[in-house]
Amino acid sequence: MNIGILTSSFPANSNDARATAGLFVRDFALALSNAGHAVRIIVPEKNVFPKETTPGISVTWFPWLGGKKRLSYMKPYYPHHALMMLSLFIRGMRALAILHHEKPFDHIIAMWAVPGGLLAARFKQRFHVPYTTWCLGSDIWTYGRYPFLRRIVADVLKKSDFIFADGIALGKEAQKISGRECPFLASSRKLDFSNEAKAPIEKNGFCFLFIGRYARVKGVDILIDAMARFVRSEGQGHLYLFGGGPLRSNIEKRIKHLDLCSHVTLGGYAANDTVVRFMHACDAVVIPSRMESIPVVLSDAFQAQKPVIVSDVGDMGAIVKSYNAGLVVPAGDPDALCSAMISMAHSPEKTYVAGIRKLSEEFNIAESARTWLELTQ
Repeated sequence: MNIGILTSSFPANSNDARATAGLFVRDFALALSNAGHAVRIIVPEKNVFPKETTPGISVTWFPWLGGKKRLSYMKPYYPHHALMMLSLFIRGMRALAILHHEKPFDHIIAMWAVPGGLLAARFKQRFHVPYTTWCLGSDIWTYGRYPFLRRIVADVLKKSDFIFADGIALGKEAQKISGRECPFLASSRKLDFSNEAKAPIEKNGFCFLFIGRYARVKGVDILIDAMARFVRSEGQGHLYLFGGGPLRSNIEKRIKHLDLCSHVTLGGYAANDTVVRFMHACDAVVIPSRMESIPVVLSDAFQAQKPVIVSDVGDMGAIVKSYNAGLVVPAGDPDALCSAMISMAHSPEKTYVAGIRKLSEEFNIAESARTWLELTQ
C-alpha cells in the first residue's frame, strides 16, 4: 500500500526531543515500511531543528501560521489560535492533495483525531480514500471537554473506516463519544537499551526519574512537593526531571523555595540517548499525571526494566497493578506519592522484575504495526 500518516508531532531529527509522541509515530511508520509498504508522513512545519531524512519513509513538512507553536498548548477559543489552526487545516489539505495527485494514497492514518482526523475526513470526502483514526489522550480527555470540539471528534470517529485508541479506558470513552467500538492499540517507541552506559548522576540514595511536559496535567508540581517530603524523611535521594513547558519557571522557583537544589536536577527535553542513559542510571520512573492515558514514557520504563510509580488515572493504575510492575497512588496527592517513593526506595530489587518483563513484551511497536495491518487489510 501507499500509506499517508497525518500527524501534528514528528521529530525533525534525532535530537528533537520535544516530539515524544512523534518518535512513536516514526517507529510505527518504519515498522510499516519494513513490512513492504510505502509510507509518507505529512506534518506541519515546526522551524525548530534542521531536518534530517529517515531511511525507509518520506516526510512532507507543510507551512502554517503556527510556526514553532505546539498544538497541545493552543486554545481554540482564542481568535489568533483559531486562525493558526485554520491555516493548518487549509495548507494540510493542499499538501495532501498534491501528494495524492503524484501518487494516489491507498490509506490515510490520522494521528490523532485532532487535527489529523479532521484532515483525513475531509480528504476522504474529496478523494474517497479510507482512513484510520488513532486516538490520543488529548483527543478525548482535553478536546472532549468542550461541547463543540467533542462533536467534531465524534464526527471524525464516525466517518473513520477504522478507529483505535492508545489506551483501554480511552477506547471506552471514545466509544461513548462515537457509538463505535474503539480497540486498544499499544503505542511505544523503539529505544536501544543494548548499550548499558549510565548517565553520571548524583548517587546519594535512591534516584527517581521524570520525563514529560512541565504542565499542570503532568503533575510535576505534585512530584516536587512529594520529593520535599521524601528528603525530609530519608535525608537523601535525588530526582531528575526532563522536559519543557509552561511550568518550567514555576518549578525552578519551587525547587529553590523548598531548598531542593541539591536533591533535584531540572533538565530540558531529553533526546533518545539521554533517556536511555538516565533510565539505566536511575532506580525508578515516576509518572504523577493528573490526567493521562498510557504515556510513551511508561513503555520506555518497561523496556528499560525499571519499576514505576504512577497516579491512578487512565489505564496506568490498572496496568501497573495487574502486572505488579510498580506502585499506584491517587492523582494529586503529594503525601501518598511520597509514601510510595519511600516504599519503592526500600523494596527488594527483584520485587517488580517479572511483571516489568511481561509488559516490555506487550508494548512492542512492531507488534502494533502488524496488528494494524491484519485488522485493516
